[in-house]
Amino acid sequence: MKKIEDNLIPPTISPHAFNSFLPKETMEMVSNHIGELPQDLAFEQEMTILFSDMRGFTALSEQYNPHKVYETINASLALQSKRIAEYGGSVNKFLGDGLLACFSGEDRSKRAFHCVQQLLLDLQKLDDDETYLPCHVGFGLNDGTVLFGLLGDHTRREFTVIGDTVNTAARLCGIAEPFKALMTQKFIDTLHDDEIKENYAFVERALFKGKREPIRIYAICA
Repeated sequence: MKKIEDNLIPPTISPHAFNSFLPKETMEMVSNHIGELPQDLAFEQEMTILFSDMRGFTALSEQYNPHKVYETINASLALQSKRIAEYGGSVNKFLGDGLLACFSGEDRSKRAFHCVQQLLLDLQKLDDDETYLPCHVGFGLNDGTVLFGLLGDHTRREFTVIGDTVNTAARLCGIAEPFKALMTQKFIDTLHDDEIKENYAFVERALFKGKREPIRIYAICA
């Protein structure tokens, strides 16, 4: 982990002060590397980034009772959070009807892959449950270097991840169809598992705004 100079928090804050709003895995990672938190709390770390988003949320909000919409979104996010934790990931933040999650460690991409595989099945079952509204979720996965640290001021601080790796995962999520998970070549290259090759397929090369070169996009097979 490489520390990046940045003035984000006061130098007097200690690790235990973060227990209430840092995921357990992140708290352990921070404590192991820096002990007493310095003023320049921002780090580079290799991570797998996962974004999810519910399709047609605006239409649902307009057509159905707000409480029913809330109930459906809550069920979806609770299910996703549980699975992500089971596969060793941590939810960084909820984004309305979706979320941003991070996986770290040697086999992070493999765990994230299997997590999303299971979530696609779980969410299909949730969608079939007449108790809830249609729950069409898409996913975006990427792996690479991210910058994570505290953003904000003394009134509100948020621990988050930023960088091109994060932005690309978000863009993939944005174009993923319902019950589809899109992945970058960088993510695929980190899997290192021949058996997994049977569970994904190349989709297309796409050039995102701000990118100089197109990226290869893959999808998890149904």
